[in-house]
Amino acid sequence: MGKKLNIIALIVLVIFLIGFFLANTQKKEFFTNESPRIMNIVHKNYISGILIPEKEVELKSQISGILKKMYVKAGDTIKRGDLIAEVSVLPNPQNIETASKTLTTCQINYNKCKKEYEQYKRLFEKKVVAEQEFDKYADAYLISVEELKSAKKQLEIIKTGYSKDQENIPNFIRSTVSGTVLEIPLKEGASITERNNYNEGSNLASIANLQSLIFKAKVNESDISYLKKGMIFNIEISALKNQSIQAELTHITPKAKEENGIMKFDIEAKVRNDNNIQLYPGFSAVAEMILDRRDSVLSIKERNLIFKNDSIYVELLDENFKIQKRVVKPGLSDGIRIEILQGLSSDDKVKVQKN
Repeated sequence: MGKKLNIIALIVLVIFLIGFFLANTQKKEFFTNESPRIMNIVHKNYISGILIPEKEVELKSQISGILKKMYVKAGDTIKRGDLIAEVSVLPNPQNIETASKTLTTCQINYNKCKKEYEQYKRLFEKKVVAEQEFDKYADAYLISVEELKSAKKQLEIIKTGYSKDQENIPNFIRSTVSGTVLEIPLKEGASITERNNYNEGSNLASIANLQSLIFKAKVNESDISYLKKGMIFNIEISALKNQSIQAELTHITPKAKEENGIMKFDIEAKVRNDNNIQLYPGFSAVAEMILDRRDSVLSIKERNLIFKNDSIYVELLDENFKIQKRVVKPGLSDGIRIEILQGLSSDDKVKVQKN
């Protein structure tokens, strides 16, 4: 009987020791800790945007008609004054009829005035008529000459869209800037609408300088206070792996616009392509903006902070793994680590929270 009791007592003791060992092991594993470290905290924000030309010019026609011929194609590099396109005018039959009648009338009047002028000129040379009488027919003849020229020019313009006497023929569209042709929206044979006060007109070609690009994006209102004109940041181009460029913030819109319930500001930054990387308008890009930073500050992992009511605290462990709560004052965060302004030292043991 005594032997059985000794065996039972031994088994109970073994179970107790195993339980005690496991309890201590679990407790030590649960109470993992970290010490505050001196580090640099950088608050970054990543903003998606696109590259667009700083200046993009659309060439329009001054006359309506048909696109007869294009002299350039997308991707061509051109200079100011280069011929871009030729527009063929579709004359209005009614206007042609009216101009033709006017020309016929002017021609008849010209023939009559010329005949009278020559007749009175001979009489004046023979001193048969007075100079005053001759001048009257001479003036009428000169007026008829100008009216005939004007009528011929008007009919020519209606038929062709221009006059041979014009220095700049509107049928031939020339570039007003130097750069690269980005787009040719219309094909030969398409209808062209003239540009005027009531109509923007048909776009024949879009031209831009690819050496002068800007990064355009939208920024949340919560981050706009960190941005200042002139700040430099890196841009990574999605299409160009492992390559980045710099950009200088040049413009922030003074008014935000609502998008999906969030107020956003438009920003623009001039691209600095110092390495002459081949860039194209429309490239998607991501800007890495350093909004704020703290150098050589005491920090812990942000997940170890405990927020309760209006207090922010951490749990400290002493040598016996007893927990003590201590209120702290946090500072700047980079999303992983956070600056601690007050409440901790580098010797403290902060309990790691299992979030």
